[in-house]
Amino acid sequence: MACREMQIIILVLATTLIGIAVATDHTIGGPSGWTVGANLGTWAAGQTFAVGDNLVFAYPSAFHDVVEVTKPEFDSCQVVKPLITFANGNSIVPLTTPGKRYFICGMPGHCTQGMKLEVNVLPNANAAPTAPLQNSVPSLNAPSPSSVLPVQPLLPLNPIAPSSSTPVPPSSLPILPAQAPALSPGSAAGTSLPLFPGSPAASSSSTTTKTVGSFPSSATGTTADLSGAGAPPVDSSSSSTKSFVLGFGFMVTMMLHLL
Repeated sequence: MACREMQIIILVLATTLIGIAVATDHTIGGPSGWTVGANLGTWAAGQTFAVGDNLVFAYPSAFHDVVEVTKPEFDSCQVVKPLITFANGNSIVPLTTPGKRYFICGMPGHCTQGMKLEVNVLPNANAAPTAPLQNSVPSLNAPSPSSVLPVQPLLPLNPIAPSSSTPVPPSSLPILPAQAPALSPGSAAGTSLPLFPGSPAASSSSTTTKTVGSFPSSATGTTADLSGAGAPPVDSSSSSTKSFVLGFGFMVTMMLHLL
């Protein structure tokens, strides 16, 4: 790419140098120069003025000058607003742009005596148009169509299965066995709390008696109690001990069951 840019720069410089080399210096009026009596119109008709050429005005500065004017001032030979004025006796005017330019002598009466010149400047035929560098230099970063790989769509790494909105039937759920509530030692049916010897409840339970029967007395009408007749006495201490042992054993059994 750098080599191609260098070639383009060399080509532009060579074209410019060629244009400068072939540039022409036009001495106004030929051998007569810029003076009264020279047929400047006929001389200019035989010349070709192009961009890059030079107009050379040779004249005695004590008697003449060179003034560039507009088209109306050129036709009327009256200087109102001069564009450029030269008075050094050897004036060189470069032709840098194409188009018409008008020159007259500013001394009184000289323009009407023929010291006026109309120049038609043509574009330089030797100047080649400069192409823009960005169009002539190929892009190195642009990939070729064959090297471009098609883009593959990305797939999800962990596809998520759609959730089912169907409810789970009750029959598929596991059935847990119902746990029986824990029974307290005092809530068991048919059980009794342990009784300690000497307590009123123990004595009442151990001394419960049955009424076997009563026979009316013929004399006083009172009832004869036959419940204790001939029955042996009940040992209250042994009954209390048995009740205490049974109650304590039942309580231990219930505690082991709960643990």
